[in-house]
Parts: sequence; structure tokens; C-alpha cells
Amino acid sequence: MPTARLAYLADRQVHLVFDDGTEDALVSAFVEGVQRREASIERKSAWKNRGTGARFMGAAALWDEGDGRRSPATFTSLSKGRKRGEILYAITTGPVSGLFAYDVETKEEERLVHGTDGAAVAIATSDDHRVIAMARDQKNGSRNLAVMRDDGGDSALVTDGDTIDDAPSWVPVGPEVTEGRHQLVYQSTGIGRDAAGMVAGFGPTEINLLDAERGSLKTILSAPEHDYLAPRMARDGTLYVMRRPYHGLTKPPDPAAYLKDGLLAPLRLAYAGFRYLDFFSMRYTGKPLANAGNSKARNIDARKLLERQNIAAAGEEEDDAKLRRAPADWVLVRRRPDGDEAVLAKSVVAYDVDASGVVYVSDGDGVDRVGTDGKSERLSRAQRVMALAATR
Repeated sequence: MPTARLAYLADRQVHLVFDDGTEDALVSAFVEGVQRREASIERKSAWKNRGTGARFMGAAALWDEGDGRRSPATFTSLSKGRKRGEILYAITTGPVSGLFAYDVETKEEERLVHGTDGAAVAIATSDDHRVIAMARDQKNGSRNLAVMRDDGGDSALVTDGDTIDDAPSWVPVGPEVTEGRHQLVYQSTGIGRDAAGMVAGFGPTEINLLDAERGSLKTILSAPEHDYLAPRMARDGTLYVMRRPYHGLTKPPDPAAYLKDGLLAPLRLAYAGFRYLDFFSMRYTGKPLANAGNSKARNIDARKLLERQNIAAAGEEEDDAKLRRAPADWVLVRRRPDGDEAVLAKSVVAYDVDASGVVYVSDGDGVDRVGTDGKSERLSRAQRVMALAATR
């Protein structure tokens, strides 16, 4: 039987990649149960959307309001499991969310947490203790980290403040260590607010190290020109992290530019409408609407436009693939304890590292395996990948 070595989240669905090259979508009993209940509710309320029932319900039927249906169940995050052959993931239906464990071999699902506290947007397990870390959104718009025992139960916040704390990862320690076993690395972004308390922007994302036992916190990686994301730390202190350019706060619009655009808007709309009609006149009659100017040049421009449309249609799939890929300056960096840095991959939207040091990386349009020798191989051509989790 093939062994799963990787899980990835794409299009809000978790998929498994096996060592024989095959892939399979993970089937969640919870998601199937939600879908069955929604289908039953849909059958019972179908009269509202047809015939006299639709007229009776009025606008509520048009907007699907008042029929008791809930949002579809979707996966929000995933992580390696608490043991070999297991993965963890979070699912939300909107009002209700849960944290689940899935045994790849038996295909059995265990519900660890289920409630209305919000879905975990990131999960982290540890080989050294039985504590799970997760990131959850707060009502004030911030995001903080919480921890709980890996068999479920109540969770407790370990970070607070007006920040976006995300992507926690436990720092591995040796078996001889008895203190400092509950250390987390995570990314943190400061929130800037205006006088009314509304979000005005975000600061550069930095990497923090939290000792949950001692209550100490320090920033270990930051730069004013970069965002650092999704840290992973090896036992020897090597730090893996994604690095992206920091674009800073957006400048407020120039009032003079608003005034200029307002005055020119009618003229621009009229010109755009005329050019639109002129193009169709040239295409279907061969004659322009206006004779002023160089008609030969306009004929050439019209042919070029048609050629460009044909070329664009022919290369649509290639363009879509380029759009799905991350920019080249979104890189994965390996930083040694002595400060030495190396770029392991470019155009990175998600990655993970297994216990042997093998790196799995995605550019948003596929998943690659980067071995310890630096060689890369394509594992999957999955599109719109959001997260990766290497199995144990």
C-alpha cells in the first residue's frame, strides 16, 4: 500500500500525495455529513424557490435567505499529525468550526475540537510534547496564537495585542532537554489604525520566538524592506522562512487627482464609447465611423487588435498559469545559526520541511520536492495551492 508523504490544501480541499506518485482527495466524514444535511434542507425547502412558493417567499427566496441553510464546509488549514500517518486540519461551515485528525491508513477521522470559537487558520504539532498551537482571528480584527492539549479541550491564548500573529511552529528540542520545551516561532505583523480605530495599514512582518513556559518573547528576524513569513526551525537552530518585499503603507490619494478625474470622466467615457463602436464598424463593415486622421493607420491598428485577441485566446492557459504563480521575489530562505543565508526556491507561496530536511515547496501552480542535495522534482501539478504539510 502506498504511503502518503505530503498533504496540500488547494481550492479549499485537502489532497494527499503518495510515494508512488498518485494523489487522492481527502474525504472528511464531517464535510460529508454537512453536505447531506444541506441536501436534505434543500429538498425540504425547494418549494420556496419554485412556482407559487417562490412568489410567496418574495425576495427571501431570490437571495436564499430564511431557509436555514449554512455555508458549505471548507478546509481552512492543515498540519502534520501527532503521530506517523496522521494529519490535522481545520474545517469551518461559517458559524461552526472544528479541528480534526485523520489517519491516512484507516481513513478514519477524529474530531478534537468543535464549536463556535472560529476556525484555526494555522496549526502546529510537536514531536516533543502533547500541545497544539494554532492561530485564530479575534473579533477586533487582530489574530493571535492559542495552545491546547493535542487530545482536545479548552485553549488558552499565548499572544495578544493589536497584531496579526500567524504560522506558528514549535522549536524542536532533544530528549535530554527538560526546560524550554514549549518554544514557538511565528510571524507577527503590527496593525496601524487611524484616529477612528479603523485599520490604516500594516507594518513589516517579522519573526518572533516565544517561550511559553517562561513568558519571554523576542524578535529574531526583521527588516524594514522585507516581510518574513512561515518560519520553521530545525533542531540545530537552522531557520527556514519565506521572504517577500514589504510595500509599506499606501499613500493617500491626491485631492487634485480626484478633481481632475472627475472633470475628465465624461470626456473619457465618450471617447471610450466612440472607439468601441468604431472598432465594431471596422470589423464588420470595413469602414470607420470617423474619416478624420490617418484611416490607413486605423485599419492597421484594428488588424493588430484582432491579432492580439487571437494570440491572447491561444495563450490563455499559459497566461493563467503565470497568474497563478507567485512573483519571483517571493523566496524561501534557509538561515544557519551563524547567519549564513541561502535561497532554496523562488516564487514560493507555501512550503514545509520534513524530519530529514527535505523541503516541499509550491509556487501556486504545482508542488516540488527539494532534496538535501538541492535537486528538485515535480510531485504535483495542483493549482492554487495554499498550504503544505509533510507527513512524518
